[in-house]
Amino acid sequence: TYTELNTRANQIAHWLISRSVGTEQLVGVALPRRAEQLATILGIAKAGAGYLPIDPDYPTDRITYMLTDATPTLLLTTRELAQELPDGLAVEELAEAWDRQPTTNPTDTDRATPLTTANTAYTIYTSGSTGHPKGTAVPHTGLAGVTASLIECCATGPGSRVLQLASPSFDVSIIEILMAISRGGALVVPQPGRLAGDELARVLADRRVTHAFIPPSALASMPEGTAASLCDLHTVLVAGEACPPEVVEHWSPGRQIINLYGTTETFVSSISSPLSDRHVTIGRPIIHTQLYVLDEYLQLVPPGIAGELYNAGTVMARGYLDRPGLTSERFVADPFGEPGERMYRTGDLVRWNQDGELEYLGRTDDQVKIRGFRIEPGEIQAALTQLPGIAQAVVIAREDQPGDTRLVAYVVPETDHSVSTAEVRDHLRQQLPDYMVPAAIVALDRMPVTPNGKTDRGALPAPVYTAAGYGRGARTPQEQILTAAFAEILGLPNIAADDNFFDLGGHSLLATRLISRIRTALGVEIPLRAIFEAPTVTQLARRLADHAGELRPA
Repeated sequence: TYTELNTRANQIAHWLISRSVGTEQLVGVALPRRAEQLATILGIAKAGAGYLPIDPDYPTDRITYMLTDATPTLLLTTRELAQELPDGLAVEELAEAWDRQPTTNPTDTDRATPLTTANTAYTIYTSGSTGHPKGTAVPHTGLAGVTASLIECCATGPGSRVLQLASPSFDVSIIEILMAISRGGALVVPQPGRLAGDELARVLADRRVTHAFIPPSALASMPEGTAASLCDLHTVLVAGEACPPEVVEHWSPGRQIINLYGTTETFVSSISSPLSDRHVTIGRPIIHTQLYVLDEYLQLVPPGIAGELYNAGTVMARGYLDRPGLTSERFVADPFGEPGERMYRTGDLVRWNQDGELEYLGRTDDQVKIRGFRIEPGEIQAALTQLPGIAQAVVIAREDQPGDTRLVAYVVPETDHSVSTAEVRDHLRQQLPDYMVPAAIVALDRMPVTPNGKTDRGALPAPVYTAAGYGRGARTPQEQILTAAFAEILGLPNIAADDNFFDLGGHSLLATRLISRIRTALGVEIPLRAIFEAPTVTQLARRLADHAGELRPA
């Protein structure tokens, strides 16, 4: 209940205050999705500190970098993760200490320093073009305006049931929380782990979700007939990637599909009118936000003309944590505002349409978004060139099949070196989230170049996804069925039992299709995480055997 949530959040806040934690200090939170995570986030806010979300599924190296860079005052995590993370405090062991704290709402009288809207609310790390993720510090200023705009467009209230789907390391998770608790709705918190395809459809139905923020690619991953069967789901928010008209056409009957636009640096800056299959835009600016479409001379361009989008107003990050140079490059003086006001250079290419809404046209730089994830290829390239034996690396997003955009890395080995793509991918998995590990790694003798000496990205060859060509075949009827399912989903003639699903071009959405195929063929229901934890036929067959009693019949 809200009473229980507020009581626990207050106790956590008073405990933090008793440890001299307050404004302009960060508290790291590495917790899986669950009710206690929400109480912890609210407790940090009530204490006046800033929330630093850490996705427990991230590689240890990346988590360690984020903690070293952000230097949080405390890190709250689980007992299991505390064994791996330096200085992590297990919430299970803090429960008794929290129980002894006051249950009253803390005020500035309790806090060491007063809490103002200018103080940091949270810091979120995103992919960085310089080779490491960067922390974006966002103040409380503007959050109320975003919340008011969301309430107005989504009509949330006490009867609303909002799904908590996003990873805590994405600001969408904060949108989900605000949508629910700002109007007394219920926040539906599913079990930890990735949700897509059949699993997502089941959660939406079983938990009677009314509002959900779902990337277009995840909408498209759900089984045929799901859209029509979800009678309670009347508002779907999309963002993070272009929403194809056919997805809107399929999902819009009986509900509103609303496109949110924003970056981590600007949270939510525009909201579209309900989408139709012929009218997919990123909308109009929300309250207290100004959006400018400018040319290279920072002059306003007329409607219908493409330009770069700049964001101004109260909904804006303070900047990048301890990176003044990058902050000054992206947060520039607002020539249309008052002296001292800033605007954020988004790098997005847009234009105003005749209805006064913005249409997204692309990027002015190399940043890409794949399945809703914002990715700087430069960070992946830096990780590649740090590996022994790699002289050059280029990473691009390719859409060789309609609707299937994948990251592809091209590498040039150093002289007298060869590249094992499997070893390279294993190294990358130790540093990068799985959505940033390229679907294919292509070794080249040299990079193609244009006449002026730059890499000719248009001449980079399409990857060929093939099985290793060696390795054992299936030994049991179950392995034969799994091998056929892997090959069918990956579009390959055959694979070996020890071939890795992700090394052959698999990704999270293809994994959801694989689960559906396995359900049909074997009559068992397996979670999405099983494919990530057991990505070969051999491993998955062993997992099915070891957990036979735990699997739910389809």
